[in-house]
Amino acid sequence: MSQGSLCPCGTHCRATKALRDLIDTQNQLCLLAREESVILSILENLHNVVSASQHRFSAWLGAIAACETAQANLAIAQSFSRARTTTPRWAVEAEQRLFHQWVKQQQQHWDQRLVQIQRGMANYRAYLQKCAPQFVLTLQCLALCLPLLDELLRHQEERIEQHHLASISAHEIFLQFEQRWTYERDRLDYEIAQVPHAYQAGRNQAHKQWSLHVLTGIGRPVSPTQTNMNYQSMVYTRQLELYAEQCKLFLTTKVEQFRLSIQKMEGEYKAMVLAAQQERWHMLHAQLSVEVADPDQLSALQTLILSYFL
Repeated sequence: MSQGSLCPCGTHCRATKALRDLIDTQNQLCLLAREESVILSILENLHNVVSASQHRFSAWLGAIAACETAQANLAIAQSFSRARTTTPRWAVEAEQRLFHQWVKQQQQHWDQRLVQIQRGMANYRAYLQKCAPQFVLTLQCLALCLPLLDELLRHQEERIEQHHLASISAHEIFLQFEQRWTYERDRLDYEIAQVPHAYQAGRNQAHKQWSLHVLTGIGRPVSPTQTNMNYQSMVYTRQLELYAEQCKLFLTTKVEQFRLSIQKMEGEYKAMVLAAQQERWHMLHAQLSVEVADPDQLSALQTLILSYFL
């Protein structure tokens, strides 16, 4: 804690030290009170990310199932004992485990932070009670309180601006990630939808060769059944690759956006709380600026100032 300013009497001014501690403590108490509600919003955002991820994982696993079925059918048609290798399920499940581990870590972190906030608020309230008796005004101390408040107000104004800029910066980067994800999601959705058309020409050519073989007996083309199986296998294999790419991009994007949303909310609530406190300290500054002529007025002013904190 600050040692306070030097009184004209030659001793350190306990009143200015107490005033600084009261203001700093009150600021921290208000920040913690607001952070508690912000954490509830953070946990809600985390739940939304988890819900959205379930859809992506389901789409990825569905693509694997379709690919496995198509390749199994192709293997039967070609009398193979094994189908072509696809993305193994354990790889998807490993991604799920890593993601759920991250979610669990986030949940534990913010749950622990809520407990810390409760403990911190209790400690700050107790410290306010401890500081209050130390604030004993004299005319000499009163003259030192205004410069102290001027200093604190300037410093707090800088903090408000820093938090405000941090919030804006985090939000801008968040939007950049959102734009990139939206573009890539739409691109991959389009490519997934276009895969059957991309392979259709090859299937059509194979069917033509089979028709020519039936008419002329020339050549030994692949049968229509095997052609269709081959076509389905290629389509589902390519779609699986795209679904995997989309899911992984979703996870990395949303994890980063979650971090940025926390930075944005922290900057917002800190700037908002400190701005509200700033108004209180300006009011306090006005109270301290009133000219005091006798000790009775000084006592009433001291009581009024302490009412800002207790």
